[in-house]
Amino acid sequence: MKKLPKPTLIQERDFPFESSVSHGVENGFHELHWHNETEICFIKNGTGKYLICGVDYSFSAGDIFIIGNNDIHLCHDDKELIMQVVMFDPLLIGRGTTNIFDIEYLRLFPDSSYAECTKIEHSTKCARLLSDILAEIEAEYDSEQKGYEMMIRSLLLRFFALVFRNNSDKPDSGKILSVNSAAKVRSIIQYIDLNYYEHIDLALLEQKFGISRSYLCRIFKTITGISPIDYIIRKRIDEAKYRLIKTAESILDISEKCGFNSLSNFNSLFKRMTGCTPGNYRKNGAANVQI
Repeated sequence: MKKLPKPTLIQERDFPFESSVSHGVENGFHELHWHNETEICFIKNGTGKYLICGVDYSFSAGDIFIIGNNDIHLCHDDKELIMQVVMFDPLLIGRGTTNIFDIEYLRLFPDSSYAECTKIEHSTKCARLLSDILAEIEAEYDSEQKGYEMMIRSLLLRFFALVFRNNSDKPDSGKILSVNSAAKVRSIIQYIDLNYYEHIDLALLEQKFGISRSYLCRIFKTITGISPIDYIIRKRIDEAKYRLIKTAESILDISEKCGFNSLSNFNSLFKRMTGCTPGNYRKNGAANVQI
């Protein structure tokens, strides 16, 4: 069974920051997830799509994304994707802040339930300036010269000052959700991920989380882009795909262990979502499969 991504990705350290280069999308990040850190993603090469708080974004080389802490998101790569991924605790550039001037800039790091993702298009002058700063950040992080932490912090401040300047005049989209709504959706996702093999329906979720069925469906689809039932089905199919490749369990056993109420229902949903039967999926093996 696959483990859930940790809400906190950066290990506890005096300097809660990391910069890495990703070739393609790592396992686990094709699925809906979130984390406590703010994420900056610079597309160095290739194309793909992000789903962030229920909104689809296509991307290509030169695009930059800023994903808020606790934003529910996933990423799909199309071809030859290379990304610089910067992760940091938002308090890194706000620790000890007390004056109004600094707090104004820290509005860039609200709880995700107040904000939409910021995408900076590669064609803009701002994107070119920001990519230069990200290159400096990458070089400082890799070299670890004396004082690199202070240098990275100052570069982050410069980065977000430019973002703030570039976006401050944009109209409010009006797409605002309450903190409680986003937190509720994260709790529902965690519950489904841990209990997908049991009977779960809207009535159970409505009762367990104390919200009406209509409101549950609305906020879940707004933030994730799919309905709760579709998410349950996808979770079960993903687990079935994993078991088909990684275990010798029978297809009937896998169907039952993944929460399907009948083998025929499992076969039908599996073929609809993958384009092949469970048997053919196992037969083809891991060569053509990403898990």
